Amino acid sequence: MTRRRITGPLLLALCAVVLAGCASVPQHSSVQVLRQTGDSGAAVPDGPIEDGDPLGLVRGFVYASGRSDDRHASARRYLAGAASNWDDGASLTVLTERFDTVFAPSTTEAGPDRATVRVRGTRLGTVGPSGAFDAAPAPVELDVGVVRQNDHWRIDRVPPGVLVRQSDFRDNYRSLRAWFADPARDALMPDTHYVPSTRPTQLAARAVEVLMRGPSAGLSGAAVSLFPATARLRSAVSESPDGVALVDLTGVSGLSEPDRRTLAAQLALTLAEVSVPRVRILSDGQPLLPGRPEVSRDDFAALATGTEVLPQLPMVVDGGRVRQLTESGGDDPVAGQAGNGSFDIVDAASSVRGNRMAVVSREETGTQRLLVGPVGGQMTATPVSGAEVTALTWSARGDEIWAIADGRVRRVLVPSAGRPSEGALDLSALGTTAPITDLALSRDGGRIAVVAGRRVLVAPVVDEAGGRVSLGAARALRPTELTHAVAVAWRSAEQLVVASDSDRPVALVSADAMWLDPIPGTNLTSPLRAVTAAPGHPLYVTDRTGLWSYSGADLDAWRQTLGTSTTVRPFYPG
Repeated sequence: MTRRRITGPLLLALCAVVLAGCASVPQHSSVQVLRQTGDSGAAVPDGPIEDGDPLGLVRGFVYASGRSDDRHASARRYLAGAASNWDDGASLTVLTERFDTVFAPSTTEAGPDRATVRVRGTRLGTVGPSGAFDAAPAPVELDVGVVRQNDHWRIDRVPPGVLVRQSDFRDNYRSLRAWFADPARDALMPDTHYVPSTRPTQLAARAVEVLMRGPSAGLSGAAVSLFPATARLRSAVSESPDGVALVDLTGVSGLSEPDRRTLAAQLALTLAEVSVPRVRILSDGQPLLPGRPEVSRDDFAALATGTEVLPQLPMVVDGGRVRQLTESGGDDPVAGQAGNGSFDIVDAASSVRGNRMAVVSREETGTQRLLVGPVGGQMTATPVSGAEVTALTWSARGDEIWAIADGRVRRVLVPSAGRPSEGALDLSALGTTAPITDLALSRDGGRIAVVAGRRVLVAPVVDEAGGRVSLGAARALRPTELTHAVAVAWRSAEQLVVASDSDRPVALVSADAMWLDPIPGTNLTSPLRAVTAAPGHPLYVTDRTGLWSYSGADLDAWRQTLGTSTTVRPFYPG
């Protein structure tokens, strides 16, 4: 590189600029480090801007609150000594991206060196101590007191709890699939919680805490934790040099052998979600499972629901028969009465387990009847019939089929031997009188999604004594955004796909309502009539022009799959 000489006048000018800048820079913070935050990609300070105003100070405090490490150390840099006892663990409120900071109406605190700043935003919900998200969309306002100290503004009064923008939450927290026991059968089902992104050992410790606290309200009654109320950690979760996590428990010695096995399965499956391949589980210093000092996810894979292998392509109902889509782009009628024309079929569903099929047959009288039978075999009539029978969905065990008949949800028991019969069902917890037009049971059996009054509701499915089934408390998924829903399907145990008659024709939404991701509607034409989905498989919808598929590729456009029939109904098992 060639050295260049700085001339005298230029050198004097540079020095003047530097000295002028130094005169205005506060003593303790001469440089502000910027970081990218959120979906907007905007750069925000990693601490208060010393010559900033009160509104910018509080706004920066909200930005910094997304970082939870060291008890929100970044956010605490915005606080004066009077606010050092800020209770950041009281609550965590997740906001949408847009929020305002304005001066609150005049108060006795107003003055040249003191002000009250009001934060106004929209709450998506709150994250509780267990890490579970509780959707509660509503406007939110809170007042923050600020004071000028040594010519710098700082926060001296802040309400308990933390406000975090959704994008900052996404950047600084990670989802955790915690596994809980289905009390009605020997199986585990996943439940989404959120924990701060941190080191693997700390993640493992947080995961154990989640299991001890139990499932979220979204699975209340449908799943339980096998950790008794007396369970405690004897020591911190640690990791051996060979990568084995050590979980040393006390207060679990009273568990039966089957319950010990289920507890071990909860730990192995959940810790595998945070990249812990093997776990050494102790009870009061001794192996929880005698003869098995270490366990892994593979030891309990058979207990994990929702891991069944599904066909790559769905079946469809078209032309009065059930057909299987093929890799070549065609479709072939399925074997047995479902595909040979014995019935005029208008809707159908197959089970994940049990190799069963349910169909709706249109009778000569114009009524519709629900029939069930083995895939490729003979169909048997059920007690369900009506002017319209639709929205078929199978239980996880494959021994129940649910449907909507003339606007009423019906539950049909399908034993391995004997005739189908109707089962008791209590839907009062849905809390709506709106007509139910579509429904889908999750493949793990823990939840049901329904479309009622054009909104999507999700509730836990609770098995009760005497063979009754009821629903737990329901939650509406993004009620101000998913306002014209017509069909719903489970893409996974944690995510649904919703078809709507709106400018957002298809969207993915998490079962806890934390995340909503629109899917491009290129090539689709309203109204949409049906939708199906499965983990890792293309989505399928029927619109006004036919059946379309979407795999996330193909330049983000839907691809027409089957002719121009507007009555075709696609379905994956479930």
